[in-house]
Amino acid sequence: MKKILPISLLAFLSLAPALFAADILTWDQALKEASQNNRDLLSAEQSVKAGEDAQQAALGQFFPQISLSASIGRDGSGGLNDALNSPNYQQGANLSLNAQQDLFSGLKDVASVDSSNAQLDIARAELTEAKAQVSHDLKDAFYQLLFSQQQIDLLKQILARDQANQDLVQMNFDGGTDNKGSLLQAQAAVAQDQFSVDQAQRSLRVAERQLDQVLGRSPMADISVIGDFDIPALPADLPDFLKLTLQTPAHLEAVGQLGLADSQYVTARGGLLPTLSANASLSRQGWNFSNMTPAWSAGLALSLPVFTGGKNLFDLKNAEESKKGAQDGLESSDMKTEQGLESAYASYQDAVDEIKVQQFQVEAAQT
Repeated sequence: MKKILPISLLAFLSLAPALFAADILTWDQALKEASQNNRDLLSAEQSVKAGEDAQQAALGQFFPQISLSASIGRDGSGGLNDALNSPNYQQGANLSLNAQQDLFSGLKDVASVDSSNAQLDIARAELTEAKAQVSHDLKDAFYQLLFSQQQIDLLKQILARDQANQDLVQMNFDGGTDNKGSLLQAQAAVAQDQFSVDQAQRSLRVAERQLDQVLGRSPMADISVIGDFDIPALPADLPDFLKLTLQTPAHLEAVGQLGLADSQYVTARGGLLPTLSANASLSRQGWNFSNMTPAWSAGLALSLPVFTGGKNLFDLKNAEESKKGAQDGLESSDMKTEQGLESAYASYQDAVDEIKVQQFQVEAAQT
């Protein structure tokens, strides 16, 4: 009994010379490399780190602001020589330690922290979206390259078969047992096969560049992949699309935008409220730094906006409308996402069922 080699093994053996000349990747290797080097993914990760730093910076508003200052100078009238040497000039030095603490800022400090938290949530949602996009692009590029490799092998087999048929028709034509029309048809078939092979090789190079880009390789180089086309099994029940919607990056980003709009509303409202702060200072003053008299001061500062030309009122109205718009945007985004998920899942079911039908057709053709 003859042993039939699997198609995937035949494809690998036929492509062996090209494979050994190029970098060969499995799916797991490609996934690991893309997660480490994809530029879009790295950019999104840096945005998250920047958001975390901004969040920590916003918390600094709740701590006392402490500063140290020192100065020395001469004061009087006259020229440069007088300023340096004349006893009529007064010389003074000052050294002070100042502290200030906001006691109430109209909740603008709380809103600032909420804003940084919202921006961090948006950055994390964008990172999740970038991961999903890279995963999609990687699968598309990897399996497109795998398909192109196997397609070239098949087209070369067809070309070899038609070339053998052309040689046979040529021999028959030379022997007078076949006509010129048959010979021209055989030659046209070979020309068409050669064009298909050349076209597939160009497509293969494009697929290599596409995978290089997703992997973040620079400069780009020849690359080959090995693997199989697996057919996933469909679940017995339909997914809960509403539940899935609440886990999508689009929903998380829209929630972050709503939180950002809410913090901007609180900030605008704080423009109508008074502010209260405490300050204290320890200082030393004198003729120079070696001869100074100690002093101190402390106090409270209260400020209330009385009239700003209506700016604070319109800022509040603008922030309120923006908040309502963000809420509507969240609801619209969720509806679109849920509809998109169900549509994509239906297309996915169609594709899986179509593959099963094609498998039956292949089995029928082989019997």
